[in-house]
Amino acid sequence: MEATRCAPVRLVRRVIDVDGRAVGVAAAGRGVPLVVVHGFGVESLLYAQTLARLVGLGFRVIAIDLPGHGASAGLHPTASLDDFINVVDAAVAKLGIRHAVFMGHSMGGRIIAELAAQNPQRCIAAILLDPIVGQPWDDLCRWLRWFPPAMAVYGAAAAIDVASTLPALVDRGQAIKIGSRARQSITSLITGPWNGLIAGGAVLRSGPSTAALERLRRAKVAAFVVQADHDLLVPQRAAHDAAARLEATFVAVEGAGHSWMVRDPEALPAILEQLLNGRLGVVLEHAGLRGDHVTADVAMLCCIEPESVSDVVDPIDVVLASQRRPPKLKFTVQLNR
Repeated sequence: MEATRCAPVRLVRRVIDVDGRAVGVAAAGRGVPLVVVHGFGVESLLYAQTLARLVGLGFRVIAIDLPGHGASAGLHPTASLDDFINVVDAAVAKLGIRHAVFMGHSMGGRIIAELAAQNPQRCIAAILLDPIVGQPWDDLCRWLRWFPPAMAVYGAAAAIDVASTLPALVDRGQAIKIGSRARQSITSLITGPWNGLIAGGAVLRSGPSTAALERLRRAKVAAFVVQADHDLLVPQRAAHDAAARLEATFVAVEGAGHSWMVRDPEALPAILEQLLNGRLGVVLEHAGLRGDHVTADVAMLCCIEPESVSDVVDPIDVVLASQRRPPKLKFTVQLNR
């Protein structure tokens, strides 16, 4: 696919009706569907910079707002994690997505793991970014649930980690962009704090994540776990435990906190490009979605119902990998565990 850097890719945002519920969706690109689920307390467009760059790797990026986040309607006060999962699952079905690569960050990583475990035939590969899964995470979650004062310490760590996301001293321009995009998420939490409480309560009350990881491994779904080494919210041991249980390819991001893909929008595309040159590329080739004779449109139509494909950017807007800036963050891709 030929492209020039004459214009930036922009995710087209719209609200779809899913069983009578409003769900926010942002999409762009042609190619293999890449369904993305964001983390707690934010929305899909916070990741817009890095998601737009993934289009140049041959993906149709489809980012879904979790209930009570972004443009999606909230859930009832006693909602469980399964309720969040069911809304995302119904949105994927509504969008006519038959097969996709699924990627989730933090809380979104847990939801992606559960979705893929429930319907492995639909999941080409699962990419978990600093996900809240693994036995050490389950232990931490149980500790927070039974000893509420520990929430204060965890909240302080979260505040420090979030503050480190803004590269104010090294890249003021990027810090301004992040602040601008984060404003909507912050405003939503202030005006609708119950949505954050509902989501947080659903996570704390959720069962062990290890069950979903074991089901995912048994289904032989190709998995990739990406974890920042300075993440103060998700223990390093949890990511390694999840990767071991999934027999996943593990990617270590150096010198970064929980939301590293927001701080450096070039890092995630660089990681996925390297994965596409390795195991992920092989998985897509085996699925008949990558190769010399497979165009982006063919790959997309193999995975999405034709009548559901809309809001696709023109190929002229795609920024190729060779035209991107190199990432500031360093990372290491390790062999399968």
